[in-house]
Amino acid sequence: FKDIMDLEEKYNAKSSFYFLTLDKENLDFNFEIEDLEHEIGIIRDRGWEVGLHGGHNAYNNFEEIKKEKDKLERVLNKKVVGYRNHFLRFKVPDTWELLSKAGFKYDTTLGYADMVGFRNGMCHPFKPFNLRINKEIDIVEISLTIMDCTLFDYMKLSYGMAWKITKLLIDTVERYKGVITILWHNTYMTGEKKKFYEKILEYCNDKIAWMTSGEDICNWWNKLYG
Repeated sequence: FKDIMDLEEKYNAKSSFYFLTLDKENLDFNFEIEDLEHEIGIIRDRGWEVGLHGGHNAYNNFEEIKKEKDKLERVLNKKVVGYRNHFLRFKVPDTWELLSKAGFKYDTTLGYADMVGFRNGMCHPFKPFNLRINKEIDIVEISLTIMDCTLFDYMKLSYGMAWKITKLLIDTVERYKGVITILWHNTYMTGEKKKFYEKILEYCNDKIAWMTSGEDICNWWNKLYG
């Protein structure tokens, strides 16, 4: 985590770290969140955001979402406002309603796993609308645009083609004064994939982009339109 923060700091960037808080009996469990208390404290103290990475079934279960959120907040010693679900699992509009009820301010799950791009058709955050009850949901969606494994695993792109598409998306978002959300797993912070992430940071820094956390984006959006 220190290496990632040092890299981002080099380009005037700050990101959000989303942590799973699974129990031992849960699918994909591989660490106790309590064992990362020191590292999470360093992330918090340096000014980076810590958010919740919801488990497989949290997206459709209020009790599970709340339990996972409470566990992370105990370790972080701070309220958690940001969310992304494991494997981008999501149910419209139910997940938004559950997240709002649980006290989250924003979600950043809505995106494609098998392709990059603008799933909701635009490059701006928005407050979703529940057509069932004809009411706006009190949460900001900051849609996912690019995920590392989408480029290299699902789409199976070469580094050259992956950069061409990534650059096109960044330039498009700049043109419309929007927000681009990039998900880069810690397991991709090695070798050529880490260099690719640094290339994104360098390119955006050269454009004087505001590279910041989901929480900062959410607060900015609510101040303007909330």
